[in-house]
Amino acid sequence: MKTWSEYIKRHTYRLALLFLLFIGVLAVTYFFLDYIESRQGTVLNDPLLSIIPTANVAIPLFILTYIGSIFGIIYVIRKPDMTVLTALTYMLILIVRMGCMYVTPLEPPVNIIPLRDIFLESTFYSGNVMLKDLFFSGHTASMFLFFMVIQNKKIKTVYAFITLAVACLLLIQHAHYTVDVIIAPIMVWFSYRIAIFIQNKYFS
Repeated sequence: MKTWSEYIKRHTYRLALLFLLFIGVLAVTYFFLDYIESRQGTVLNDPLLSIIPTANVAIPLFILTYIGSIFGIIYVIRKPDMTVLTALTYMLILIVRMGCMYVTPLEPPVNIIPLRDIFLESTFYSGNVMLKDLFFSGHTASMFLFFMVIQNKKIKTVYAFITLAVACLLLIQHAHYTVDVIIAPIMVWFSYRIAIFIQNKYFS
């Protein structure tokens, strides 16, 4: 199926179900993040983070993540199969991330500079500044998601660079532990492989 009209015609009910599931996962994430903030957690001993000077790099971090996200969405939405794969992978990332955060209650790193994100604070973060949505890094995962789903080699190279840059900036901000940014690509790969299986089974 090369066009959206053909794709929707063939997969109408499955696309509708995917949309409802996607909205449902977003809603659960919204309430889950509030719960995470209310828990007592553990402060990790992070040798790498302890030697990185803290600095506020929120502006370049937001520029990279939002430009990367907007371009990625515009790129994948042209093709229905790529759009479905991206949606499935992102939904699974959210589910896996909630599971990881649930079993690993953490306190924010020492010397953290909170990331103030007006968009997230007005949507997922319930108007609050979230500090404990740590394991694993959502910013790193979002950029690596586009690295996985986009097959153009030049664009993949750009997203590999963006993912690495975002991970480094998060550590400079002390907004995440080292393990948060290292594990994120692994969890994205895991979610991506499951998404491919689901897509091949139900959207082929």
